[in-house]
Amino acid sequence: MIKLEIEEFIFEIKDEILSYEEFGQKTADIWEEKFLNLIKNKQKNIKNIKFQDGKTYYLLDDESDIFDIADKYIYAIEQNKENEYWEKF
Repeated sequence: MIKLEIEEFIFEIKDEILSYEEFGQKTADIWEEKFLNLIKNKQKNIKNIKFQDGKTYYLLDDESDIFDIADKYIYAIEQNKENEYWEKF
């Protein structure tokens, strides 16, 4: 299991989103904004989020999780299922 500080996790996801030529900084920034809103919403429990010593971490099984999260987001945008993506996050 890999434990990344939330800022590092967000950077990695945004970097992966930016690797898609047809999507730009705006798409990556929208992902970040929606993700931060999701973790601030205490009603939604995200199993991979861990709060420890005043910091927020995201737990990954391995590095491929980063690619999967970004790929699923791109697919959701292409299929016009972005709301479903965030509901299942």
